[in-house]
Amino acid sequence: MRTLLHNSTFKTRLWIGIVAIVILATWITGLSSQYLASRLLERKTAELSQMMIGKSAQALEEKLRKVRLSVLTFMMSPPFEDILRASPGTDDSYYSHFALNNALQVPLVQMQLIEPSIESALVSAPIGEFYSVTGAKRTHTAFEDTPLYRTMQEKTLPLWYPAHSDQIFESGSNVLSLLIEPISAYRGTDVKVVVNVSESAIKEYAETNVVGDSGSIVVIGAAGNPVMDGDSPFVAPTREAAFQSEVDAGRNHFEYTFDGKDYLVNWAKVTFPDNWMIFYFQPRDVLLKDIRYIRWATLVIVCALIPLALILSKWITGLLIRPLYRLQRLMARAGDSDLSVRFSSDYRDEVAQVGERFNTMLEKIEVLIQDVTDAEKQKRMSEVKALQAQIDPHFLYNTLNTILWKSESRKQEDVKEMIVSLSQLFRLGLNNGHDLTTVAKEVDHASRYLSLQQQCYEDLFTYEITVEEGLEEQPLLKILLQPLVENSILHGFQSEDYTGRIMIRVYREGTFIVCRVEDNGKGFDKETVEAGLVSAGRQEKGGYALRNVYTRLRLHYGEKAVMELESEPYRLTAVTLRFPGGNDDR
Repeated sequence: MRTLLHNSTFKTRLWIGIVAIVILATWITGLSSQYLASRLLERKTAELSQMMIGKSAQALEEKLRKVRLSVLTFMMSPPFEDILRASPGTDDSYYSHFALNNALQVPLVQMQLIEPSIESALVSAPIGEFYSVTGAKRTHTAFEDTPLYRTMQEKTLPLWYPAHSDQIFESGSNVLSLLIEPISAYRGTDVKVVVNVSESAIKEYAETNVVGDSGSIVVIGAAGNPVMDGDSPFVAPTREAAFQSEVDAGRNHFEYTFDGKDYLVNWAKVTFPDNWMIFYFQPRDVLLKDIRYIRWATLVIVCALIPLALILSKWITGLLIRPLYRLQRLMARAGDSDLSVRFSSDYRDEVAQVGERFNTMLEKIEVLIQDVTDAEKQKRMSEVKALQAQIDPHFLYNTLNTILWKSESRKQEDVKEMIVSLSQLFRLGLNNGHDLTTVAKEVDHASRYLSLQQQCYEDLFTYEITVEEGLEEQPLLKILLQPLVENSILHGFQSEDYTGRIMIRVYREGTFIVCRVEDNGKGFDKETVEAGLVSAGRQEKGGYALRNVYTRLRLHYGEKAVMELESEPYRLTAVTLRFPGGNDDR
């Protein structure tokens, strides 16, 4: 392995190191995130389950209170009081018993209307039994022979008897029975009241706030026996010592294993009426299935990040090595006599220090060519000044000669007109030092130039200028049109023996301003001139002014500025400038 590393390039060794660090960091980060997310999700799930079971306990307690209240209301009714007042020794006839039972039906119905979960009720008194006529009472089983009666004799009332098949009535449904004695001035009488409540209704309230169907509810009484669902498999673990120790420790939620399966157990107390406990069993694998999803998602993400790490590490390695490679290439170019190369870096590392030594070495050689560089710089400055002047000295020379000639010929009006035009031409060209002018001023500038040229070259050309209405105050760069019309005159007509025609048009095209100069001169080589627009070398005849205009347009308007050339000798030669029509400040 060491030999392989020694024989590999520096870039490869750096790449291997970065890959190892990134993969290790990715795995550590992924596993840590998965662990923290799992623990947090598990804790939040337990808290949510505890909140739900707590609300279920409250709902169940409120339901039982409502049942108890409706029963107490029933026992305060006048018909019930009549039963209590009846003397056990009185030989009541069948019709008297029937009348008492008939009067009791109204409060019985009212009790069931107040609490619909009450299925039936039995009042056992020394003078007989009273119950709702809507319920069919079992005739072959006496109330004294039922476990309910024995429980009422043995235990303190009131109390709830766990869920069982109805022992008094023929309904056959499972009910919970509230065993209670009258609370009145006649309490000494041996009167017992049994109220049967639907097990399904009580169970529904116990499961009111439980979300989903993955868990199971078990309600255990104070004696440790199930209140409902006595055959539920979840009753057995509540009787185990280990389970009771968890409950006695006061932990409202804990994990418990039975029958080889892990469960999350939440519980809460139902303090009324008999300190019941409601337990909620949820399979841990179902409850925490999102944790498995997080685990697998983390694994997939980490595995997906490894190829990405390979790619990014390769890119980072190239980025780090790039200055060294650049220095290597510069040294190779310097070895090929390219002494203009220089190394630069934004960093101050070892590679940058080597590059500075390299630059110092080249500086001594650079002194030898400095004179040539200065001369080239002066040449460029002169070129810029010439571009800024914009007016060919030859044009100025011819104009002054024409003025002199007309003066000697006593054509004073022509002389005056030419001097005024020349003055206005210079004033418009200077534009108070601003780079931007308006369409009206630019057109006026070109018009003055054309007027002077017509004075110098009589009958050489005619011209026409049209400007779209509303564009007069549109801002644009100064001295764009004059170099174009100068090209038309000097390179299109000057050596010809016919009258040329120049047309200038300024109009809007969408959001762009278009300046178009057309003539019918001898034209130019379109491909050669287009190539010269982006070249700083020696230009073909007529290309210098066009490059000047093109360069200034691109510098000011950017990539949106366009110069289009057309040339068909002696028919149509056109230069079209197209640039954004913004409202820049002049």
